[in-house]
Amino acid sequence: MHVGEACHSCLIEQSRRVLSQCRLSGEKEKEIMQAVEEFLAENYTTKAIPALLGTELHRMLKELTGCGDPFRGAKHQANTLALTMISKAREIIDSAQDRLEAAVKIALAGNLLDYGVYGADTGEERLGKALEEEPAVNHIPKLRRLIGRSRQVLYLLDNAGEVAFDKLLIEELKRLNLEVTAAVKSIPIINDATLEDAQQVGLTHTCRVITSGSDVVGVNFKEASEEFLREFERADFIIAKGQGHFETLDGYAAKPITFLLKAKCTTVADELRVPLGSSVVLVRNF
Repeated sequence: MHVGEACHSCLIEQSRRVLSQCRLSGEKEKEIMQAVEEFLAENYTTKAIPALLGTELHRMLKELTGCGDPFRGAKHQANTLALTMISKAREIIDSAQDRLEAAVKIALAGNLLDYGVYGADTGEERLGKALEEEPAVNHIPKLRRLIGRSRQVLYLLDNAGEVAFDKLLIEELKRLNLEVTAAVKSIPIINDATLEDAQQVGLTHTCRVITSGSDVVGVNFKEASEEFLREFERADFIIAKGQGHFETLDGYAAKPITFLLKAKCTTVADELRVPLGSSVVLVRNF
């Protein structure tokens, strides 16, 4: 998937959010934002993939700011908030007529848990609304059939916070006799989950957790670790969470991939032909 008109302003805003977390002088911030503009002027082309372009931008910001993990505190806060809702979320799944559907919708609701900001809704209210929302692309029946013919799945995690809800879906996949391996980033980038986040929410006690080998938003096979590539190859299918994985893996045709995401930006929403903010359960290659 290539960049759209909205990606430029989004990357600018992401850069400003990074700077807001670093203790820099006004002059230094101005200097860095000038570097951001120059970077985008040189690299923002119609063939650029948003997640990979964003990865290179955030690597540059790490170098210029000296902030290796500017959102570490926010990620810890998001994990903590998510953990307060896990008991309620598990009750919802346990009482549902369709456990898999409920677990998928709970995991999708977690995709909105960015930095613990919920607006006017409480976490429990949002979980309840998630079960009432019908995904704009709903391939849960396909996913169910895919699970029935599979034994091993690689689950590509997205953000901190939401990994607590992914844990519940992984528990359900294991209940359906799947062997699940989850993958997180090796190096912090934005609020993507790392091994520290997986440990905080107890995911490492639920399934095997590996690291990707890099800080790439989404997947770049050229930078992935041998372990990640091995697990990707041996999995019967992939569950890929979030927009970054969709941006980098849609079009990969070697095996089935289930994309679970919220269409948070117009570029992704337009690509999927769904309303902005929609939930999506999209199964490819099956």
